[in-house]
Amino acid sequence: MKKLILLLVCLVSLGIQAQEFHFIPKVGMNIANMTNSDGADPRIGLNIGVNGEFALTERFSLEPGVYYSMQGAKKSESGVTATLKNDYVNIPVLGKVYAYKGLNFFAGPQIGFLVNSKASGSYSGISVDVDTKDAFKTIDFALVFGAGYQTDLGLNFSVNYNLGLANTFDTGSFDFGGQPINMEGENSKNSVFQVNVGWRF
Repeated sequence: MKKLILLLVCLVSLGIQAQEFHFIPKVGMNIANMTNSDGADPRIGLNIGVNGEFALTERFSLEPGVYYSMQGAKKSESGVTATLKNDYVNIPVLGKVYAYKGLNFFAGPQIGFLVNSKASGSYSGISVDVDTKDAFKTIDFALVFGAGYQTDLGLNFSVNYNLGLANTFDTGSFDFGGQPINMEGENSKNSVFQVNVGWRF
């Protein structure tokens, strides 16, 4: 809690020092997968949130944000079809450089908080929908990097990749259609490609 308060104080301080501030709500598509998942297909989902852009110079900005992000993966093997739905609240803090007019590049760290985790699908013809939150760590870390374009009218486009840095699995387990799944000793990181559109106020 103390670290969060310190971060908020620093951001307010930067806002006071910044040449200008912009509010950028965004919505977009996730193409999410997990490493070491043996050929799993991506889960297509939604991400929605908002950035605050603090312009520190004419070409450089600091851009913290908060997003609800639908992540996970899909898998079909040996009669089992399952979709892992891991939803996070992600908080990136990005440095943004304007290279030419509205064309920009950005990168920075991101912390994520797991708010929902479910596995759904079918096993031996039986539909299954189970809570899997105990099998995953509640905090995730990633490196975000991407590019965007800011129009003079306010419309904002961006594409980025979130490279997971931490193992998402915890030591918990869950039961999927009578088949016990134990996560102990497993290692898998989030891998998310995002395409977003927003409006800068």
